[in-house]
Amino acid sequence: MDKAKILIVDDEQEARRSLSSYLSRHLECDTREASDGREALEALKNTSFDLILLDIKMPGISGIDVLKKAKAIYPDIDVLMISAWDAQSVAEEAIKTGALDYITKPSTIDVIYGQICDVLKKRNKFSPKAAK
Repeated sequence: MDKAKILIVDDEQEARRSLSSYLSRHLECDTREASDGREALEALKNTSFDLILLDIKMPGISGIDVLKKAKAIYPDIDVLMISAWDAQSVAEEAIKTGALDYITKPSTIDVIYGQICDVLKKRNKFSPKAAK
């Protein structure tokens, strides 16, 4: 089985690194980080990801715009929106545009990890690391 490829897009460096580190410790996966929408779109030009973890509010290109462009390039890509912006209208737009879910920060890592595992199981890419 190929390793899952996950793109983590967030302008908060600590949020990106923490999530990437957590996933690398718990899953057989390759993670890539992007600090803004432009970097995310560049990454999508070169790699087909299984899952994007995408912030909404970022400088430059918004998460919603990245979602639209990602879905245009890879219609079957799974995207989980993770944002501190708790607005019902934005969440509805994200879902309508093709996001699987909208998770509001701060959220526990267990909630986010559970959603990620569900996506990877659906894609037959779920491969947890053995406990040491």
